[in-house]
Amino acid sequence: MTDPSPPLPRLPKHLFQATQAEADALVAEAAKDDRFRPLPELPRGNNAVRMIVGMWYCHGSLALPRGWVRAVMLACRSAGAPHPDQRCLRWYRSKLRDAPVYFAGMRGVPSDLILLLEQDVDAG
Repeated sequence: MTDPSPPLPRLPKHLFQATQAEADALVAEAAKDDRFRPLPELPRGNNAVRMIVGMWYCHGSLALPRGWVRAVMLACRSAGAPHPDQRCLRWYRSKLRDAPVYFAGMRGVPSDLILLLEQDVDAG
């Protein structure tokens, strides 16, 4: 007898028509890079941090376009990878903005980019 997988978190109800295409393109660009794409064997938080760092790497800022949460959730689902709910995704982005080195030892997250993110946040 196997344990059923936990239910997927609900997608956000709000759609941001003006910026959703931009968010979708940004997430797709990050997911193409092997360093950032969501992986089924990683925990939810690791996939979230990988994707957010990837979007920062592609976009140059953690001021992500509205709709990014839904786009990340859909990218993880299409890869068969677990992801946190929308509140947790926003928390991960906030924590990455405030204290990126908190995630430096996280499995599957490029620590060299976390250090670069730390430098950018301190300089700004």
